[in-house]
Amino acid sequence: MTKSPPLWCLKTLVLCLSAIAFTAQAQSFEDAVRAARKADAQYTAAQAEILGKRVLANQAGAAYYPSANVAFNQSSASGGSSRSLSLTQPLLSYDLYLNLKQSDPLSSQADAQARQANTDMVLRVYTSMADIVRQRESIRAINVQINNLQEQLRRSVRMRELGQGTVTEVSDFEVRLSVAQANSVSLKNNLLAAQRSFSLLTGLRADVPTLTLTSTWQDKRSLDEIITYVRQNAPAVVNAQRNLELADIAARRVTAQYMPQVVAQLTRTYASGSETQSNSAVAIVLSAPLGASQYYDRQKAATEITRAEENLRFAQDTSADEATRLYEAVLSYQAEVTIRERALESARLAVDGNEKSYQGGVKTNIDVLTSYQNLADAEVALVNSRLAQGDAQLRLQLLLDASPT
Repeated sequence: MTKSPPLWCLKTLVLCLSAIAFTAQAQSFEDAVRAARKADAQYTAAQAEILGKRVLANQAGAAYYPSANVAFNQSSASGGSSRSLSLTQPLLSYDLYLNLKQSDPLSSQADAQARQANTDMVLRVYTSMADIVRQRESIRAINVQINNLQEQLRRSVRMRELGQGTVTEVSDFEVRLSVAQANSVSLKNNLLAAQRSFSLLTGLRADVPTLTLTSTWQDKRSLDEIITYVRQNAPAVVNAQRNLELADIAARRVTAQYMPQVVAQLTRTYASGSETQSNSAVAIVLSAPLGASQYYDRQKAATEITRAEENLRFAQDTSADEATRLYEAVLSYQAEVTIRERALESARLAVDGNEKSYQGGVKTNIDVLTSYQNLADAEVALVNSRLAQGDAQLRLQLLLDASPT
């Protein structure tokens, strides 16, 4: 008599089946992007760099914060000791004011870098998924070709046995079949490499049959409106704008070091064997370093401003050119996909017609082989066009700060 499994075994089995059912769900692009935010080492490193930029912004924002100094002295000769605490509060300082002004540009740069890091990560995810889809569909197309070639090879062998075919026809089908099988092995190896890349990027196991890539995003703005937007708001442009602001502030700080500062200071001193002493004062501090270095600092600051201005112009022109290229690419790929869909339907009809004509003795085996190859090429070309269209749409979407997730 067999015993029924214990309850905990049934629960474990249910959990395992649930996990299997979950992993069998379609892996969408949005799901992969969310997973990559946690698993992609390159994105995580970029976030650490962005955090450092935000720390610099916070540090600049604390320019007018008070500072404290604690000192302790111990004399070996007298055996006495003293302790002092001083608190300094800046009141008026052009240099500190300019230091404070750096906070907003640095914070804005951090935001622009965050956008760029997100864009790079999203594009890496799309590329890895597109590789999987491309190899998967190529394998599917070549498997259809292999199955058709195997069927035609069996038919040609049978016709040869009946005295109605030739050795040449059999050899032609055998050669084409071997080539297709070898290509299939290569494509499967490429698919495995694409799966490994996807797993490293997202931490997920690629579910190849259900992995999907779709893009329904559209922007109703005209090309002129898009160009105007990116010339002001593209991440590279924003970063260049803030660099120009920081260069201007740095140039003014060269002069600010010669200007006086007003500070308030409170000092409290305690020495062993004496009473505690306290004093407070408002002081004017003037620091005017003189030397050749200050002259060259001004020249260097001027060249940095010029460089920042040219970098800004380059970023604006490059972003506008990229937006134009992507806008036109989206339109051309839409037309290309429509044409390739018609070509694929024609290729399918050609295969069916050539097979029937070959059986009736009207067409040769070369015609059949060519139609098989044309069909496989049409299927792969359509997949590549759709992926290229999705890539162009996604890049334009990210350039316009319309994140897919």
